Amino acid sequence: MNQTEEDFVHYVECIESLNRAWSILQALGSVEQPSAIHGAAFRFALIQYAIPYTVSKGAHGRRKLPAPQLTQELLELHQQILALRDQVLAHSDLNIKDAKLHIHSFGGKPYHIIAQNTVDVFPSREAVITLIEKTLDQMYVESERKLQALPITS
Repeated sequence: MNQTEEDFVHYVECIESLNRAWSILQALGSVEQPSAIHGAAFRFALIQYAIPYTVSKGAHGRRKLPAPQLTQELLELHQQILALRDQVLAHSDLNIKDAKLHIHSFGGKPYHIIAQNTVDVFPSREAVITLIEKTLDQMYVESERKLQALPITS
């Protein structure tokens, strides 16, 4: 596979990742009683959204999609999701938690208390669906353009 073909495959994989996120979020809309599984699925959908915007290694180098061309409000949501992915979902950055450790003795035995910020400011399901749909609308057009530029082999 040459670089142009690898770029196209990467682009199609990005579209598939966004579609997986969209499908998960759509399915969550029919959940009447949210549960731990609901929360896990929502977090996974956010990770699927972020995949196209993180580095992908290939035989012809590294690539990732640039931020989508959207309204300022949607771009801010895009950045929020990427920050959540990097600092909360895929990693556990302690600096944003601002944790404080307290060690105390009770009955001669040490105990600890950790006070920290909670980072659970997740976007709404509906807002993420809108972001994905607006992004995919553009990507489907670009995907067709990229496909037309590839040579046809028999």
